[in-house]
Amino acid sequence: METQLWRPNVGIAELGKDNLYRLGSEGLEPITMVMIEFRRGRPAETRLALDRAIVDICVELLGVPRRTVMIEFTSHPGEEILRDGNWAGNWTPAQTVAG
Repeated sequence: METQLWRPNVGIAELGKDNLYRLGSEGLEPITMVMIEFRRGRPAETRLALDRAIVDICVELLGVPRRTVMIEFTSHPGEEILRDGNWAGNWTPAQTVAG
């Protein structure tokens, strides 16, 4: 996503092998779940591009099947995110970093 380089935080929760499943057409199947919390205001096309890039990375680096990578976006108003003692505010295009 387009933002200032200092804004994103990445957290990884490792549940270990055989700990996260969904009910597929043939029963339980393991999945890779990616949850993204972000400030409200980003266009759907931007989120979709990020989604696809994350799936590609999971397939390449983790060796998981593409169909088992689940991504969930949760948008928050800027008044739910605190940075340096102040509300972060909603995302605006002015915060985009070129290139």
